Amino acid sequence: MKAPPLIPRATVRAFAVVCVALAVLPLLDVSIYTHNLLTRSYILIAGALAWNWMGGFVGQVSFGHAAMFGIGGFVAGRLALELQLPWPVCWLAGALIAGGFALGAHPLLRLRGPYFSIATIGVGEASRVVFTYWERFTGGASGMSLPIDGTFKYQLYWWALGLAAAVAAASVVLRRSSFGLKLLAIKSDADAAADVGISATLYQDLIFVLSGAVVGLTGAISASYYSFLEPSDTFGFERSIGFVLMAVIGGVGTALGPALGAVVFVLVQTYLLASYPQFHLGIYGVLLILIILFEPLGLTGLGRRVARLARRRAPAEQVSRPAAR
Repeated sequence: MKAPPLIPRATVRAFAVVCVALAVLPLLDVSIYTHNLLTRSYILIAGALAWNWMGGFVGQVSFGHAAMFGIGGFVAGRLALELQLPWPVCWLAGALIAGGFALGAHPLLRLRGPYFSIATIGVGEASRVVFTYWERFTGGASGMSLPIDGTFKYQLYWWALGLAAAVAAASVVLRRSSFGLKLLAIKSDADAAADVGISATLYQDLIFVLSGAVVGLTGAISASYYSFLEPSDTFGFERSIGFVLMAVIGGVGTALGPALGAVVFVLVQTYLLASYPQFHLGIYGVLLILIILFEPLGLTGLGRRVARLARRRAPAEQVSRPAAR
């Protein structure tokens, strides 16, 4: 008997149609403002989904992913300035170095729960301090300016869209694969998973490296998009919190929920930051409290709840109509 496909064909076709529609959208005379807003959204979607591989699938909530984001950005920027390599090559190098940095944090994986989270805060803050004072590499407090022309920045839309689509597809496949089931087993009970032959250390290392590499890649592309990097911002704790917020708002542990959270994050940040520089943080805090109290799966869980209610009402209405006749 033939095994069912990992992802239904109808879902694959719908995903492909959405990607094609978004790819041709800039050809329809979209404003530069909308174009840039979508580019930022794609970058953050990829980063939020990659964070969710570690924080959602394994349950190891990291507050230090800004370190991988910043390393990816600064490595790519430095290679572009010093060696004049093509940007895609610089991005890939930044992703690989960020993944190697995540692997170097292997000792942290001995910790679980809040102890791991606190340790990642230390790693993130230590990285910020080190790279801030490493002026020869990062430019220090003055930052690093990158030679990005307007045409290439416009083309980053398609690079970012391709990355977001690839990471979204990987998230769905990972969530439904045997590898993803092993991660969920580790999340539920690492000791019990080890008793049935699942190496918690090995699988956590693998997913941490993959997560770190993809977040590093988003940092590298973000560096090209903004054409400027500054250590205290790129490695800042607020950036790490941003990854956590996007996942929690959208639905931590779900396959695509963090993508929805990233869109909400960008919209709130864009429309409130200019007028109320600190107000958007309050909005995130309120959303976080409401989600934790009433819907742990975030907007994804809320959508599922509404869908279940709609399905329950439909049969009830069909039964009541003949009775009324």
